[in-house]
Amino acid sequence: MSKIELTIKRYIYNDSKTTGGEANNIGDFFINGKFFCYSLEDEVRFSDKKVYGKTAIPAGKYKVVLSMSNRFKRVVPLLVDVPNFQGVRIHGGNKAEHSHGCPLIAFNTDKVKIWSTAEKVLTRKLQDFKKEFPEGEITITIENRFLSYKQE
Repeated sequence: MSKIELTIKRYIYNDSKTTGGEANNIGDFFINGKFFCYSLEDEVRFSDKKVYGKTAIPAGKYKVVLSMSNRFKRVVPLLVDVPNFQGVRIHGGNKAEHSHGCPLIAFNTDKVKIWSTAEKVLTRKLQDFKKEFPEGEITITIENRFLSYKQE
């Protein structure tokens, strides 16, 4: 069976002072091991305490499906069975307040925010894959590899 493996390697943790607002995490987003774009997510909380709309999903491996989003009114990748989260989608945005727990993806970053959304390009790639391989599997692995980044 054919498959696509998406990977997010979270590598920068920005505190609220660095971002001028909410804490976030910047990462690299890969498709089958090849760099595709950057990601931005809410703050990772290592305790069991989740703050609604301001907590990144746990590191791990998840199944991804393509489905219509009621919020975005278009097909957007959806992560399945994320513990303590519902409706986690990979979509565009620039900063943590746009995330609401979802991974945001874009082609540009200054290590504090991201821009030039990559969502539609990713969705098109995944749709093309599913047309060619209807039974094909799409998964995403999210890894924590934090470095701190302080602007001078």
